Amino acid sequence: MDDFQIDGRKWCFLDSPKRYIEHGTGELDAVPLKRQFKTATDILGRLSDGRGVLLADDVGLGKTTVAALVAWIVACQGKSVRIYAPNEVMRRRWAKELERHVPMLQRLGDTYVGISNKNIRQGAVKRLRDGSIQVATHHALVKSRGKNKAQTCDLMIIDEAHRAKGQHSQFSAALKKLKKKKSAKRTLILTATPFSIQIAELLRLLDFVGGKNLDAVSDYAEDLKRLYTLGDGHDAQEESERLQRKAQAAIATLGDYVIRHSVDDLSPAERKHFGSVEDKTWKISTPPASSEDIKLLLRMDRLLQLAPARPGERRNDPRFHIGWGHVDTELHRLKLRSKKCIDPGLNGHIGVAENSLRVRRAQPHPKIAATSAAIPPLLGEGEKVLVFCHHRAVAAELLKGLEISLKVEGTTDGPSAAVWRDAWEKVLAAENIWEREEDRPSGHNTLIKPVIDWLCSPGLRRQVGGWLGAAAPNSMDLARQIEVTRPRHVGEPVQTIAKCATELVKSLLDPQSKSTRALLRNMAKRKSSFGGGRSHFPGRLDEGFRVMGAWDHDVDSTVPTAGKKKSPKTLYTGKPDVVLALFNSPFGPDVLVATDRLSEGVDLHRFCRHLIHYELDPSPVRTLQRNGRVRRIGSWAALTGRLIRYAYPTFDGTRDEVAADIMRRRVEAFGVLLGGVPVLDEDADDQSENFADAVLKRVRKELGKLNGKLRAREYRRT
Repeated sequence: MDDFQIDGRKWCFLDSPKRYIEHGTGELDAVPLKRQFKTATDILGRLSDGRGVLLADDVGLGKTTVAALVAWIVACQGKSVRIYAPNEVMRRRWAKELERHVPMLQRLGDTYVGISNKNIRQGAVKRLRDGSIQVATHHALVKSRGKNKAQTCDLMIIDEAHRAKGQHSQFSAALKKLKKKKSAKRTLILTATPFSIQIAELLRLLDFVGGKNLDAVSDYAEDLKRLYTLGDGHDAQEESERLQRKAQAAIATLGDYVIRHSVDDLSPAERKHFGSVEDKTWKISTPPASSEDIKLLLRMDRLLQLAPARPGERRNDPRFHIGWGHVDTELHRLKLRSKKCIDPGLNGHIGVAENSLRVRRAQPHPKIAATSAAIPPLLGEGEKVLVFCHHRAVAAELLKGLEISLKVEGTTDGPSAAVWRDAWEKVLAAENIWEREEDRPSGHNTLIKPVIDWLCSPGLRRQVGGWLGAAAPNSMDLARQIEVTRPRHVGEPVQTIAKCATELVKSLLDPQSKSTRALLRNMAKRKSSFGGGRSHFPGRLDEGFRVMGAWDHDVDSTVPTAGKKKSPKTLYTGKPDVVLALFNSPFGPDVLVATDRLSEGVDLHRFCRHLIHYELDPSPVRTLQRNGRVRRIGSWAALTGRLIRYAYPTFDGTRDEVAADIMRRRVEAFGVLLGGVPVLDEDADDQSENFADAVLKRVRKELGKLNGKLRAREYRRT
């Protein structure tokens, strides 16, 4: 045993979640916190006993909250903690989570009374003093390789560790080096469900937390892989019994190192905080592909066979089935390659394909048209909609189609912009946002100005005025309406329009979000736009567009450069904090088209319960991570008592329809098999897929009971 010892008497508060949140900000609820406290207790017990831990809860169950509590308890006993987050967005989220617990911990007694936000350090990996918690990124860890003294700590927490894909990746190599040099006395890994990654990667993570004798885990993973290759000639009952035996041995081994909870296994009282998912998949009907559509797709397959960019290039690209943009791109590339091809008929085939595509592009792609038609009724009911794509080009094509179909025409009725401005200035006075003057961020008076400009722009006046019904003609009464009316035509417990605007301002002016503050400063230097011009916020609600896009953790917006008169417009590249803040408020564009860069580590659930999987990532893990953006604690579905809805629109009659059906079935099997299902690029045939379903039908209940053995255990502190 080493000197990593924690006094169990100093974290007895984990037995009393209700008492802990008495002095909180109201953001935590005792029901989910009870499970999170129990999980933290189990983790601390295992760490004290000399083991590392892999926490693999379902998306949205609060792994960050659990790990933040563990970090504080360890740090407040004179030990150093280092947290590695995947990117800057999640690094800031970690810092906020740690800061959220400071006031509650300070009231627990002598052990915690001296803590403050100063204990939290962010940025590059540097040497830590006792009692400090550093939050850095995976990239910062890679950059710090070779500086072992800077990396040492008592407890290391690695978030989203499944991103260490591939044995030879830089991040994987950095983790290996930390393990070899014993840079941390204990390790806590947060990841997706254990078998959501390749078995070799899972074994590396288990080895990193000290796992031993893992043959049973390897055997189970191999059996899962085999299951999706079987078909006629195999006995479903025999295979189900075999799978159950393998699972039992694997769970027994994993139980020493892995803690996992599933949303569906939670108590009814706790599930209410996440919202319920509609039993049937939300159906978005798409016209089936015509014979001419099929001919074009088959012709593309043949053309790529005749003139591939490289040997073995994929021909039946799924992007061909969900939009015409990628077809156009590949035709252009084929035309360039055809100059070097000796086949005399190639150019003729390309010409026929180009003509066919020209006809197709005269109208929106059928899948884009169907998605565009499904969204307006929801917006009329006050809902927001999140749409996920896998590729940026597909997202851009979809965004363009939605902008056209969802555009709002007409004038802005009601009070003038000047009346609205006066009302908003009353509502968003600094003392209404930050009660204590010392809590007000620097430059707040200047930075609030562009937010008010935006709220007074035509698009926002139309939006908020619609919630008010008949907006009062004078600013005093209008401010009163804003203070008592709730947005999006809902009642309690949703906050009032004024409170939502206050929370939005706090989010936008957060000192941690330097890129957003820079954008606001830039806007503040420009001429006020509340008289009718553009507000330069993401999305173009001012112009009647109700949809915005976000392709990355960096969001590009064209923003005029302040300063020199001759300075041209430049591309502002910043973190997506503005986009996320707007979508998590009732204000602004109602539809967000995003890529999978936003499928991890961000909250998109505050005012949204509708999610469309327009384009699928091959992995069921990614699909579940997307779903977790809207099914989280305190979701819009939970607040309003309405169902969460997921849609998989398909271009019927093409590969797209088959892929969506396979994905739905594999997502259903994901939780039962701890994620051990193939990705779409590893498609089994229908016969094998049906056989796997038959086996799972027999063992679903038994495997569910086995999985329950990975839940947090009771731990007695000494």
